[in-house]
Amino acid sequence: MKTTLRPAPHYFIIDSVGGLNEGYSETTCRRIEDVVAPEYGKAMVEDYIDQWMHNIALYYNEAHSIDIKFNHEECPRGGWHKVTPIIPDDTEVEEFHTLFIQVYDGTMLGDGVVVYDQIDDSVQLITPKSTAMRVAEEAISIDVERIKAILYDEKQGRMHFHYITSLIYAYDSLADVVRNLEYPQDCMIDIDDCCLHFFPVQAMRVMTYNGNNVIITL
Repeated sequence: MKTTLRPAPHYFIIDSVGGLNEGYSETTCRRIEDVVAPEYGKAMVEDYIDQWMHNIALYYNEAHSIDIKFNHEECPRGGWHKVTPIIPDDTEVEEFHTLFIQVYDGTMLGDGVVVYDQIDDSVQLITPKSTAMRVAEEAISIDVERIKAILYDEKQGRMHFHYITSLIYAYDSLADVVRNLEYPQDCMIDIDDCCLHFFPVQAMRVMTYNGNNVIITL
């Protein structure tokens, strides 16, 4: 299909899967890039959108016996493209699939991290590792302050153990992000109303065509 995406040297392809258990995710981020001509990368992205819609339509047909259509949202400046299946209201599904394409025009950062907000299904930042860690800290701090306020409330005495456990989980989540970004490998914060994914560029796999003109991940 044709899109308004800008020709660019790098595209981040995020296959977002929502609705799974807290702390578990199948959301992935991969790269499409072309050092010869940005137009080739854009053409591959558009081929992948068609391939993804075909596969997702098959999935919903086989898993839920429904035929679906798709909704497309585009950045007016060609910076991103989002595709979501339109699920009938009377259909119960456990997983919600979204395809999000993010254009990146700049020089690829050696320690770059793509920060993806799964609540809004959008890329929040493409930033150095140190900044990504600060983003994680800020997200955790909001929940920590909320929990601390509850713990200081004497009326919540019987629930102290529950909130202390939540506090420990919050700090453990932050420690996991720091460890995984240093490694580097994908990680996430799934806490309260926050679900952020951190995808280090160094650990990101690249997509290409195989001999049958199907886009695969290396």
